[in-house]
Amino acid sequence: MFRQPFMMAVLLTGAGMVPFLLLGLVVLLHPLQAPIAVQLLISYGAVVLSFVGAVHWGFALRDTAHPVAGEPLPPAVLGAERQLLIFGVVPALIGWVALAVALHFAAPALALFLLLVGFFLTIVVETIGRGRNVVAGNYLALRWGASIIVLIVLLVVLFTILSGMRVG
Repeated sequence: MFRQPFMMAVLLTGAGMVPFLLLGLVVLLHPLQAPIAVQLLISYGAVVLSFVGAVHWGFALRDTAHPVAGEPLPPAVLGAERQLLIFGVVPALIGWVALAVALHFAAPALALFLLLVGFFLTIVVETIGRGRNVVAGNYLALRWGASIIVLIVLLVVLFTILSGMRVG
């Protein structure tokens, strides 16, 4: 069953969602542990957001590293590759700013909001990339599933902090 790379990706993506879900539950169910759970959630979110961006480097470099028959890539493809490389860095920068805001400015609500924006923008850009044939359909389906979970958890935790139910 797990011989196919995509099935392994599904399994690993599910495992990667566990920290989001567990930390979200800790925030909701254990008020005394909420501040540390929020910090851990923001840290993990920043790491995952960086990883999601880095995938785009792989998309870009797969063609340039192995051009078909050794022929140079056409200008349109090169332009798309450059966009993927540039976009690949943006999620990492958003994650880094979110982490800095949480750790150095003690603003977990703002950090969670930045992560929400980062994950949302990433899935929107990936959906656009699918329409331009630079993002694989199975990858996008997997990312949508994971993104929905991440966005819901981050939104619920942000709401609990803003409503005063928990102090992040």
